[in-house]
Amino acid sequence: MIVPIRIVDLEKPPALKFPERCVNCDKPMEETLGMTLKHMCKLCAEKERSVARATLIPFLVTGLIFGGIAFMLALFFSPEGTTPQTLTFPFVFGSFIGLIVGIIVGTIGEMIVKTLAIPFYGRLITRRLLTVVSLFSETDELMGVSARFLREKKIAQLEFENEEIAREFIQYNQLETQ
Repeated sequence: MIVPIRIVDLEKPPALKFPERCVNCDKPMEETLGMTLKHMCKLCAEKERSVARATLIPFLVTGLIFGGIAFMLALFFSPEGTTPQTLTFPFVFGSFIGLIVGIIVGTIGEMIVKTLAIPFYGRLITRRLLTVVSLFSETDELMGVSARFLREKKIAQLEFENEEIAREFIQYNQLETQ
């Protein structure tokens, strides 16, 4: 169930109240994750952290290794500048190539690990955006609820997997359903 929340003043967003239960499995709430909108039990919070580690660590490790190798290769094979303004060209060029290669190979490494982790995590890992995409999107995908901010419309959209929690959230915050 998608719950839109109108934000009148971006400087003072509304304080939202969540049910005192895990938004994923209905157990009593024990932790808050993400944008401090997320209420979870201990087990679901640990699952969420392990999914985050399973996607972020492969991206960073493969990106750093291959980005570093690409940086060194580009540094050695790029032409040296002849003027004071172009003396550092190999370092700038190497950094650019290392960054691009690191992002591409890191994303490929993350996709491979996500594919291999599907038997362990199932839907939890398939719903998660790729790290590179999540860096540039205004969404937060967590277990049980995902949040998306539509800046132009001044609306925050919460998508609950559990309909009962969504109805309770709407009731607590006196929101209108669509």
